[in-house]
Amino acid sequence: MSRPRLAVLAAVLLASCAGPTLVMAQAQAPHPHAAITLEHRIRALDVLDRRLAHYVHADLTPAIRARLAERRPHYLTLTDPDAFRGAINADLHEVSGDKHLQVWVEGRSRDDVIAEGPPPTMEQMAAEEARNGFGVRAARLLDDGTAYLDLAYFSGHPEGGAAIDAALAPLRDAPALIIDLRTNGGGGEAALLRLMGHLAPHPLPLETIFFRHCEPDPNDREGCLQDGRRDEQIRRADAVADPAFPTRPIYVLTSRDTFSAAEALAYGLQAQGRATVVGEVTGGGANPSIAMDLGPWFTVIMPIAVTVHPSTGGNWEGVGVTPDVVVPADRALETALAIRRGS
Repeated sequence: MSRPRLAVLAAVLLASCAGPTLVMAQAQAPHPHAAITLEHRIRALDVLDRRLAHYVHADLTPAIRARLAERRPHYLTLTDPDAFRGAINADLHEVSGDKHLQVWVEGRSRDDVIAEGPPPTMEQMAAEEARNGFGVRAARLLDDGTAYLDLAYFSGHPEGGAAIDAALAPLRDAPALIIDLRTNGGGGEAALLRLMGHLAPHPLPLETIFFRHCEPDPNDREGCLQDGRRDEQIRRADAVADPAFPTRPIYVLTSRDTFSAAEALAYGLQAQGRATVVGEVTGGGANPSIAMDLGPWFTVIMPIAVTVHPSTGGNWEGVGVTPDVVVPADRALETALAIRRGS
C-alpha cells in the first residue's frame, strides 16, 4: 500500500482508537533523516514490542517478538529510517504473513505537530478530503453508455457517503456499472458501506468482524490484556432509499495493488453473486487494523480483528480475491466491456 493511501486508512481507523495518535497532515512530505536518532529507533522497537499485545493473532505474537529481539542489533545499525522500517517489516511479514502489520515513518515528528497546536478539525479534514474528491477519481459514462466509477480510495469521513451518492446520481440510468479498484489500497467505512448500499435491492452483509477482547493493561498504557474472549460486530451496507444499481450488471476491476477495504467490496459482491470481478488476484489484506504510534517518528498499523463473510465462512487474508476472469490489470477494463457486449 502506498504511503498516501495508508494515510487515509490510518486517519479513518484512528477515530475509533482513543490512545494512539498519528500525524497525517504532512504524510507525503520527505522526512528529515538527521532528526531521527538512535534513541528514536530504540524507542520504536521497545514500543512495538508492547503494542504487539494488541495483535489479533495472539498465537503468533511470541514468535514475532522473538524474531524482533533476535534481529534488534541489526535493526539498530540501520541509520536510514526507511531501511530501518523495511527490515522490520520484512521480518514481521515473514513470521506473520500479515500484510497489514507494518511500520511506517512519519513525514514530521509528532512532537513538532503538538507544539504547533491541536489536530485538524473535522471541517479541516473535510476540506482536505474534498480536494481529493473523497476518493472519487472519475465518474462518467463510457462511449457505449456503461457507467464507470474509478475510486482511488474509500473515504472514511462522514461526508464520504454523500460523495458516493453524488458520483452515482448521473450514472444511475446506465445499463451496467464498472467499478475500477485497480489502484485502490483501501480506506474507511463511510464510502464503502454507502457504495455497497447502492448495489443491491436490500443492504448486503459485508462480513462479521471478530475482535479479540483486549482490556487496558494497568501496568502498560501501550499494551493490553487479552483474555481469550471475542467481541463481534456485523457490518452491513447502508440502507439506501433508492439504490442506483440494485439489479443491473456490475463489473469490478482489480489488480495486485487492490487491498483492504477495496478487497472487501470485491469479495463481498463476488460472494453474493452480485458482480463479475475482472483483473488480477488482489493483495490479500483482510484484517481490520488501527494505527498506533511508536514514538514521535514511527507508526505501526496493527491488525486487531479478523473478518468472516457469511456466504463463504472465510475471507481473503493472505490469499487475495481471485477474479472470475483473470487478466492482466491493464486489460481489465477492455475485458469487462467485452464480457458485457457478449463478445
